[in-house]
Amino acid sequence: MSCDADLHSLINSTAGLCDSGMIFGKDGSMWCSPDHPHALVLSADEAKRIGRELTNQDFSGTRDQGVQVNGTVYLPETGEWGDVLVVQHESSEWVYMKSTNCAVVIAHSTSSDKGDQEKIAGAVDNISTSLKKLGL
Repeated sequence: MSCDADLHSLINSTAGLCDSGMIFGKDGSMWCSPDHPHALVLSADEAKRIGRELTNQDFSGTRDQGVQVNGTVYLPETGEWGDVLVVQHESSEWVYMKSTNCAVVIAHSTSSDKGDQEKIAGAVDNISTSLKKLGL
């Protein structure tokens, strides 16, 4: 299964504000090709941990240790955009994530503009909602 078209839609719907993203199974399997030009590469362990925390709605590990994405640690943002969890790296990078029934949609951006962040969170929400409607 490949969600490369969904990843392409995520990038396009943010008009380039989101520079990379990934859709992965909560089991750690990558649903987009790692060769996709906008793939945000995660290890299977990183993906499993994120999937587990989003499934259980237990972010105690995230609050204490942050979320590791591609070897970089992101800490929880003080606010959330609806159901989209937002984490921030000290170098002004943000990662947005939302789970579906069996997957996680994740997006990366360097924009600190609140309007841009709202647009990115909305795009993540839209893709995850589409996947949920397909039973994923």
